[in-house]
Amino acid sequence: MYAKMNVLTRLNNITAKTLFHTDSIGSYLEPIMQRIKPAWRTHWFRAQVLGHQLLRADVVQLELSPENAWPQAIAGQHVLLTVEINGRLMTRPFSISSAPDQSHSQYPKKRVIRLTIKTNIDGAFTATLLANIAAGGYVNLSAPQGEFTLSDSVLSQPSTSLWFVAAGSGITPFMAMLNQLALLPRQPKNPIELVYFAKVGEHLYVDELMALQQQLSLFTVKLLIRKHGHNLADALIDCTVKSQVLICGPSQFKDDVDQQLDAMKHPKAQRQAEFFQAPTFAQTAAGEQHVNLTQRGQQSQLVLAANDTLLSGLEQQGISANFGCRIGVCHQCQCVKKSGVVRNLHTGEISQPGEQLIQLCISQAVTPLELEL
Repeated sequence: MYAKMNVLTRLNNITAKTLFHTDSIGSYLEPIMQRIKPAWRTHWFRAQVLGHQLLRADVVQLELSPENAWPQAIAGQHVLLTVEINGRLMTRPFSISSAPDQSHSQYPKKRVIRLTIKTNIDGAFTATLLANIAAGGYVNLSAPQGEFTLSDSVLSQPSTSLWFVAAGSGITPFMAMLNQLALLPRQPKNPIELVYFAKVGEHLYVDELMALQQQLSLFTVKLLIRKHGHNLADALIDCTVKSQVLICGPSQFKDDVDQQLDAMKHPKAQRQAEFFQAPTFAQTAAGEQHVNLTQRGQQSQLVLAANDTLLSGLEQQGISANFGCRIGVCHQCQCVKKSGVVRNLHTGEISQPGEQLIQLCISQAVTPLELEL
């Protein structure tokens, strides 16, 4: 059965690449399907926008109803959200802040997930998000991703205390976990400590956390503000070497928590972390990489900014390259990397230095490259 499916998959891929220059027939049929199902895209799931509300001036809560085929998430996981903004598909990752089985009083017959999104006035995506979605419209979701989840083995050991350590919007995956624990037929017997740092007036979901503290008898909330003198040393003083610690927040916050736990001899094997950090890449001292480009038999020497995608860098140099979605889905920007190393922005994977088929829109140069369009 599986062999037959593999043969059919390969046949589909070969046919699509030979006749339509796409990775699958589904990619070629997207414009037709979208006339019937708005926002239908191969390899992605549709989700209907049910509504949104502002939790703060810079934080929006988005309620989405994914299609039935969307796999159920595990509390703590995130999704890639794709929205069409100014005619261009843009994708960003966001943690799911609702429990997998959490019901929604407004939409009792729908499966609903909640995304909590901090907006940035200078951001290309979040700054205009609300202007590009509307209740009843559709967006795209990836399958749930990530391993920042609570293991059953930890919950089966009541002697293991759980420490959730969050900063700012890092509270979002913990909201999913706490709501999931509150839905269990039997309450967990693990003591749960939430240490939540934020600026004055910027703690999220305070009322919901207070309600969860009433539901979960062994759950304690600490809402902390550094400006008021609160610090990690005091907040974590009761954390033991047997405690399971989950950390979510900016990268510097994660480093600070690790440093404090190291000083307390807390083992790294008892920690999990998810943190926000702009991707970093190996690059030259000037932040540039040299590219030898062969296009239709003509060779040229280019210097590209190392923090740009290859597609963006080539366009800035006036080089025309095929592209479609610009987010790594349609594969229309594939080219041959003859030599050099790139990083795939979707997976973080570093390529081998030899010849390889890559996608320009999701690849960044790590070393000097030789490309053939």
